[in-house]
Amino acid sequence: MFADISEAIKEIKSKDYKNILIQVPEGLKTEVSRIASKLEKECCVDVFIAAEPCYGACDLPLKEAEISGCDIIIHFGHYDFGVKTKIPVVYVPVEIKSELTEKLKKDIEKIEEKKIGIYSSEPFKRLLESFGDYLEDNGKEVVDKKIILGCSKFEPLGELNIFIGSGKFHPLALKGKTYFLNLEKNRFEDLSGEIMKEEMKKAARVSKFEGAKKVGILVSTKPGQFYKECKQLEDKLREQGKKTKILIFDMITNEKLMGLDFDAYVNTACPRILDNPFDKPIVNLRDLP
Repeated sequence: MFADISEAIKEIKSKDYKNILIQVPEGLKTEVSRIASKLEKECCVDVFIAAEPCYGACDLPLKEAEISGCDIIIHFGHYDFGVKTKIPVVYVPVEIKSELTEKLKKDIEKIEEKKIGIYSSEPFKRLLESFGDYLEDNGKEVVDKKIILGCSKFEPLGELNIFIGSGKFHPLALKGKTYFLNLEKNRFEDLSGEIMKEEMKKAARVSKFEGAKKVGILVSTKPGQFYKECKQLEDKLREQGKKTKILIFDMITNEKLMGLDFDAYVNTACPRILDNPFDKPIVNLRDLP
């Protein structure tokens, strides 16, 4: 991973900030100490490191910044999610330099579909552009090309989706026939079966939720995930005959739900929370009929 911190340095120097909080994704943690040292040397500042897991630009460490008296947050790896903050936030893009191997090109040549939607995450933005050109040079029509989030939801436009990157967090957010161009493992994988299983699991969760009498509404305090209409949701569910309570969390985990006497839960935070195992049925708010 490569992160260009020159713009962050300019911003810090121009505003004469003194205390900086930096936040990095998991893949950049091995470099975070070096980044902190460089900022301290270049800008003559004190640097704090947000050490909790980072799930995206919806998960800014605002409380940590306030408690530590920081003037600015430098957030690495994601673009602006639109979270309104009192403390300034500078978003530093992270790039993973990679290219198609001959093995991957041979696998891609076997694709029969003509109309293709291609997707990736922010660190692979440059490769996404060149991959689109590559497909069109080889007789394909690129009908959609997007940077997506793990929580993205949209209807694919092509006969086939191809996600470029590493890890299944993002491609499992897609629908329909989907291939994963796995750059980390140098494999071209068909994820259609896994995506279909996820759709079946979702249908089963919704069915169990509909039969639940006592429901907990899961609300996150993370700045980009907090659901302001949680009370209106509670009123709506009570009109449907359910007994409800609103539960507030920073991070929602199965362990935190243990011991609570609810039949099921509705999740109003990040929809990818359900990628983790839970003992009780949980349905995402956006999946409710």
